[in-house]
Amino acid sequence: MTAPIPKSDGPVRVLVLRGVDGAGGGADEIILRTAANVSRERIEMKLCFFRHRDDNEFTFEGRSRELGLEYCDIKHSGAFDLSVLPRLRAVISDFNPSVVHSHDYKANFFNRAVARRNKHKTLATSHGWTGHGFVERFIYYPCDRRILRKFDRVIGVSNEIRDTLISSGVQSDKVSVLLNGIDPADYQPSPEIRNRVRRDLGIDETDVVIGAVGRVERQKRFDLTLIAFAEIQKNVPNAQLLIAGEGSLKREIESQILNMGLQHCCRMLGHCPDMRETYQAFDVLVQSSDYEGTPTVVVEAMALGIPVVATDAGGTAQLAFPNEHALIVPCGDTSAIAAAVMQSIQNRDQTQSRIAAARQRAETELTFSNRTEQLTAIYESLARST
Repeated sequence: MTAPIPKSDGPVRVLVLRGVDGAGGGADEIILRTAANVSRERIEMKLCFFRHRDDNEFTFEGRSRELGLEYCDIKHSGAFDLSVLPRLRAVISDFNPSVVHSHDYKANFFNRAVARRNKHKTLATSHGWTGHGFVERFIYYPCDRRILRKFDRVIGVSNEIRDTLISSGVQSDKVSVLLNGIDPADYQPSPEIRNRVRRDLGIDETDVVIGAVGRVERQKRFDLTLIAFAEIQKNVPNAQLLIAGEGSLKREIESQILNMGLQHCCRMLGHCPDMRETYQAFDVLVQSSDYEGTPTVVVEAMALGIPVVATDAGGTAQLAFPNEHALIVPCGDTSAIAAAVMQSIQNRDQTQSRIAAARQRAETELTFSNRTEQLTAIYESLARST
């Protein structure tokens, strides 16, 4: 089969592939938001998600339908269930995409496998290789980087990921960096929302709320957030810590909270359906990650006028420049995290200056419309290439 050629007067057809467990994470939200906001005149997009057949927490079918997106899913029984291949070929035959855009090692594997027969253009976005299991580190991820050498184009979400791709053998002229972004109109600070959310959570007006957001997995290092928070609370007795997110380490973090005697001032909120409101209960956002791509939560906090304290993980410092938009500290340094939070709380003038600069950057350079336009140009360029 030859590669489908888009009509000059019609949109480019793009099939997006992604393997998702449960409620997913920031990368999955970006995929949904992109599909909802891309120009329908230029791009005709369909989402195809791989999901485990026993996953009862999967929500993306309903969320896609609510957004009016063209969607299908393929259920599997394990990591590389090869029965996925004929079903994926059927989806491709029916949709006839010019570009198939995959978003994780599993999706990349299947994208490349079916491309050998279909001859569509292959595009991948590398959000990072965050797993720490033996199979992931020494089998899946090295194989993924080898597979990506064969792709027509690869997007890294940070300079660090771009450099890793190139050092792994992906041609430099095939690699682009595309930072995450937000729609600033959707992230407007509101005193009314802040008061309501804090009231609903039983938080007093005088309490100082430290917030942390993300998948509760090892690379996010919520264990370090708790250690830093314990140090902060010695100096700020009315401090509260809220952790928003789900993940495999949730029970472990809950146990750590109990063991540290912090249950009276630390709460796990689980999955929050509208983080735009939950953020506004925070006085400071803390990100203690050891590894990141380009964390959307940092941009969202910047847009909402929330001071950011973050580790120098992945592309974080590309989003929020150190001391200009956020306080950036070394990974793993709980004392530095605690000190930066205290600085944000106590030095109000400098904090307000960072908040204003961060909001301006989120409104201008880190907008989702800019990101979507860059991605659209990549789709169109790939579809035209021979």
